[in-house]
Amino acid sequence: MDLSGNLTDETYRHPLPVRLWHWLTAATVLGLLFTGICILNVHPRLYWGEVGNEGTAAVVGLDPAGPAVAGHAAPAVLNIGHAKFDVTGITGVPFDYGNDGTYFMIFNAPESWHFGGLRAWHFALAWVLVTAAAAYAVYLLLSRRLGRMWLPTSAQLAPAAIRRDFWQHLTLRRADDRQYNLLQKLAYLAVLGLLLPLMVLTGLTMSNAVTLRFPELFTLFGGRESARTLHALFAALMILFILVHVFQSFVAGIVNQLGAMLTGYYRLHKETP
Repeated sequence: MDLSGNLTDETYRHPLPVRLWHWLTAATVLGLLFTGICILNVHPRLYWGEVGNEGTAAVVGLDPAGPAVAGHAAPAVLNIGHAKFDVTGITGVPFDYGNDGTYFMIFNAPESWHFGGLRAWHFALAWVLVTAAAAYAVYLLLSRRLGRMWLPTSAQLAPAAIRRDFWQHLTLRRADDRQYNLLQKLAYLAVLGLLLPLMVLTGLTMSNAVTLRFPELFTLFGGRESARTLHALFAALMILFILVHVFQSFVAGIVNQLGAMLTGYYRLHKETP
């Protein structure tokens, strides 16, 4: 019985390979997001096609909105397509007042954060992520965990079950914790089977060494700058997944969730009669 008076039981949910992959991936993704944001910070503009520079129209861009005045926040505008949003005082740090205009960063980064070093770390962490994901995919197949834990059951795909699952999430109610619910399974499958591969492929498209051998990547994503824009979009979706994942962990009981991912044992909750 736990502190709330509910009867509890334990099940061994997360074997050691699952726990190792989870924490390695969590650390690697956080490192990738940090270095990726720092790389984007140097040139916070995203384009479509093969070429992108200050003279090219941006799909998304942080740009100056007027001359900077000493003692005041630099006027800044966030352009998303044809929409413009005034972000003066929220973000935008001018770092060059040369003849070519005022260039912006998203935030003021220390001078010791060299672009070349951050880019090298970003690619190194990406290969760690790829290797870990490939090894985990093999484990899922060989252990049959993919079918047992991740693939939706016919009962979960019934219309009534789908409506119930959505309602439980919308009302922040604890779902049946004896198995992953439908939305969990779909989210994990989408991230591992779609989002991560797309992030990797768009990232590789920005590597000269890779595209020299596989120029078809440019055709696949519509150009180097298109791949960069899609890479940033997929990174934003990854951030969204992480935020929802952490939020749902608190809804389900963060202590129990962390304990299960550290020890493997998950505490099942049963209402007292």
